[in-house]
Amino acid sequence: MDAGIELVQHIFGAWEDSRDAIGVFCDLSKAFDCVYHETLSGKLSHYGVTGRALDLLKPYLNIRVQRVDVNDMKSSGSISTWVYHRDQFLVPFLF
Repeated sequence: MDAGIELVQHIFGAWEDSRDAIGVFCDLSKAFDCVYHETLSGKLSHYGVTGRALDLLKPYLNIRVQRVDVNDMKSSGSISTWVYHRDQFLVPFLF
């Protein structure tokens, strides 16, 4: 089942049962560029992020496409394999 459909079903189920439904949505794409992906995946799993939740995050960890948009023209994009590391000197200045 698609994660979006499952989310909507949970929200409507809570609404029909007069329960509260809370969602937290965060754009973590820049955070994924600053850590070792294998370490992050292991820690998420250790702290209970498994199954579908971890499956939602895997595309951010594995395949990143970088492209340029200028004046409604878009490049075809290329797969980005470069990762910022926490101990690099320039990281605080790049963000």
